Amino acid sequence: MKIKCDYCGNTYEDTLEKCPSCGAPNPSHQNSGKPKSIEELKEWYKNRNLPSYEITRFFIGENHEGPRAFGIYKDENGDFIVYKNKADGSRAVRYQGKDEEYAVNELYQRLKDEIVHQKKLNSDKRNKRSVSGSIRSFKEMGFVDKLVHIAPKIWFLALILILINSFIVSPFKNRHNGYYQYNSDVLYNYQGDWYYWDVYDWEPLEQVAGPDYAREVSKELESNYDEYYLSEGWNDSYTFDNWENSSYYEEYHSSSNSDYDSDYDWSSDDSWDSGGTDWDSDW
Repeated sequence: MKIKCDYCGNTYEDTLEKCPSCGAPNPSHQNSGKPKSIEELKEWYKNRNLPSYEITRFFIGENHEGPRAFGIYKDENGDFIVYKNKADGSRAVRYQGKDEEYAVNELYQRLKDEIVHQKKLNSDKRNKRSVSGSIRSFKEMGFVDKLVHIAPKIWFLALILILINSFIVSPFKNRHNGYYQYNSDVLYNYQGDWYYWDVYDWEPLEQVAGPDYAREVSKELESNYDEYYLSEGWNDSYTFDNWENSSYYEEYHSSSNSDYDSDYDWSSDDSWDSGGTDWDSDW
């Protein structure tokens, strides 16, 4: 994948540590926590407190031949193989070659996507339990009966709406994150902010197109999300780069006083359900 140098505007392969034109460092190589080898990826996986490979279905350093598996290994010819075994047991090879760092990054990015997906599944379950528990508590305390007899039914309806907003709507303020297309422009919505794909990188829409156009887009898309929605996740059929490779994405997840990858730490209280993974796609 090619990236654009922030200093001279030259484009070059993201596997290079610095711009060949001006010598500026490649920002993606400055995150010391990013694994560059299979052994480093194993260590990253261990440090995130993730479940065993058999549970997550990510086999690092292993040529796992069973169905429903992601993995990376080095074959007898010295090639690094990044693969996905689908539900029917067929294999899709994501990468095969000598570049270990590139191969590791492919699986690393996919693993991070899956961690986010699994965390959302657990969040959904917790929120559903919270709503059910709150309503049950109200019933046990007699609140529902009192409200029915004392207040008009409209107040009871209002209470239910408040509960739904508190326990279901609010936790999903980021539910519209994803890729969109408005006319010929490819956009990404992240936590309510709009970013524009400008051939080489993602940039804030207002910065690229001006405030008037940004307001126009925000007003139209935020009123009709579904009409312009492409997908929540990136896939390799797109002609634009993965949002998670952008510097702006990293700004949301990192600071000088925190570990960027701490967002991917796994809680022992959560459960991993690989049954919710799309095992029929190539990646």
